[in-house]
Amino acid sequence: MVNIEPLRNSVYSINTFLKAEYEEFGFVIEEAVLFPSGEYLAVMVRLEDDSRFLHVFDINGSVLPGWERGISVPCADEAVLFAGGDKLAVFTKCSPGRFVVYPVTSPDPEGEALSVTFSKLPLYVNFTPEGRVLVFGDYHIEYMAPEGLEIVKIPTPPNGYSYIHAVADDENSLYLLYTWKNEGKQELRVGRISVPVFPYYSPLEFWDGVERLSRTSMVPGGKTVGDVHLEEDGSFVAALGTKGGREIYLLTPGGSRVVLIPGELIYLRFTSRGLFMITGIYGSSISAGIVPLERLFEAREIGRGDFEGVFSLGRYVPSVVDPKYAGVSDDCRVLYFGRTAYRAAGQRFYYYLRRDVDYIYRIHWDTNRAPVEERAPAEPEETEAEVESIRVLLRKFRQVILYGPPGTGKTYLARKVAVKPEFVSFHQSFSYEDFVEGFRPTKGSGGVVYDVVDGVFKRITIEAIYDSLPEKFRKKNATYGEMKKAVLEFLERRRAGENLKLTPRREFYLVIDEINRGNISRIFGELITLLDPDKRLGGPNETIVRLPYSGELFAVPPNLYIIGTMNSADRSIALLDIALRRRFAFYEVLPRPELLAGMEVGGVNLEHLLSRLNSIIEREKGKDYTIGHGYFLDIASSENPEEDLYLVFYHKILPLFQEYFYGSWEQLGSFYPGFEFIDDRGRIVMMDRESFMEALRRLVRAE
Repeated sequence: MVNIEPLRNSVYSINTFLKAEYEEFGFVIEEAVLFPSGEYLAVMVRLEDDSRFLHVFDINGSVLPGWERGISVPCADEAVLFAGGDKLAVFTKCSPGRFVVYPVTSPDPEGEALSVTFSKLPLYVNFTPEGRVLVFGDYHIEYMAPEGLEIVKIPTPPNGYSYIHAVADDENSLYLLYTWKNEGKQELRVGRISVPVFPYYSPLEFWDGVERLSRTSMVPGGKTVGDVHLEEDGSFVAALGTKGGREIYLLTPGGSRVVLIPGELIYLRFTSRGLFMITGIYGSSISAGIVPLERLFEAREIGRGDFEGVFSLGRYVPSVVDPKYAGVSDDCRVLYFGRTAYRAAGQRFYYYLRRDVDYIYRIHWDTNRAPVEERAPAEPEETEAEVESIRVLLRKFRQVILYGPPGTGKTYLARKVAVKPEFVSFHQSFSYEDFVEGFRPTKGSGGVVYDVVDGVFKRITIEAIYDSLPEKFRKKNATYGEMKKAVLEFLERRRAGENLKLTPRREFYLVIDEINRGNISRIFGELITLLDPDKRLGGPNETIVRLPYSGELFAVPPNLYIIGTMNSADRSIALLDIALRRRFAFYEVLPRPELLAGMEVGGVNLEHLLSRLNSIIEREKGKDYTIGHGYFLDIASSENPEEDLYLVFYHKILPLFQEYFYGSWEQLGSFYPGFEFIDDRGRIVMMDRESFMEALRRLVRAE
């Protein structure tokens, strides 16, 4: 298990400091970088006049000595921050380019800085883990560097193209993860360069001397996210993906392969614990966790069960997350993860860190967790977290309503939380007489007579109280009648003022399915007030009432928990009885496409299909009307998955779309390319199986 703690006080302290310094000038946080140790965070602010200033804070949010006034970054073009050890490096891309290394813990970082200047702007500069400055650019670039700063110059290829994705080094070698293109052929490679670099007299001679350790012709496109990890025995592993991609390219001394990941890639980095990854599920959440290296080496597809702990970082909105605004410490105990926005500056715009969200976290890992191969199959950790969250609400409020779209697993969650629950469904004809007590016809000696019969709520309440009674009231293998007699005696004596203690031994659960479909005022009657924790037996305002039909005393014990479920698409929470809303906590259960990860039917990825359908519904109708993952969960494992998908889609999902888009069906085809199942008159377009599957594939690709 893993717990994540937002360091809100640290974020507040940083923002308060910057606000005091720069508010009158107008400022944004243009970039921030976490140091590998997790001790410091460097922040670069940009003012309205495009001037920039650097500050370094400790992880508690206090500015370090020497960094209070900020160090000016004299360049309005792009500036890149590198953090390593106790040094902060800044590469400014104002031609011809400048690279400055500041000692973080010095009281005079600017006075002790080491600066490298170039004769022309390099294509790429990096500050390696060993403190070297890697410079990649034109062979004829000259530089001036101070003593004590090692420069590794890499020339651009003479007859081709190269792009460096990540760098790692040790005492004697430098490892590059790079794309190589020559004569129309592309390769992703890991190359090794001995340091100090051997003397070379031409770019061709340099690249001929690079030792190629691993390569693949599969080269990802888009904004890349990569890293290289070195083992103590000299072996290595490199990983590269693209932002928003569903796979990573893994290169090792033994070869290369593509590994599928459980979501769209946002960030990755090798740490001392394994490969740390942040991924997002379209229309759902951002998840983070660690894949141990031993599992990474053997996996073809990484599932949530392969992670050493998974935690959520909020809702996934692809446009506001970027690898630039993410970082994790070497020991994987401190995380920096920010959301972005952008700001126009003349004809340009640039991204900056939003200050209204948490972006520094402390990660608490369960060090006693069993290795991957020893663990038995279990619930997804996100489900376990949901169950625990609901239990916390129950302990606090005693009753909770799980609400959300149909098919999201509300009843399933209720059954996971509740231990041997009593189960009842509300409907329009359900009444107080069914729930609490009322007259019911029974056969007597003289014909039909009417007796008072206890309802489901009264029966489970009697059992819960009886289980908590002092031993002198209890007997072994008591019948319900005997339990009721003992409880009524206890309530009479307690109401009379006798000091009788209640000792709950077990928890009792009542699950009310479709709680919003019943007339709450009629069903609960005067007993609604007894649900308050302070009015239950043993509470500060303990209340014992007399029931109208039987005349018997009644109270609600502290060990009775009530879980209700309701479909938000059926009836808004706002329309629920106000007395019920005040006494129940509410927990939203949303669709979770990630539970369908890896499930494919006829080339249709069910996770992507659900995300696509819900993106259409949410834009037009809102999240309350979306479709739950439960519609698709059993399809992939069925004997005839294509047939089941066909039936579910045509007879459950498309009728919903007809209802949701009533009167505006033409929008489906014109606004949402790929949706070909309802025509502009609202009629379902029947297709044969092959045409149906091809139409689904087009719909998913249109996402």
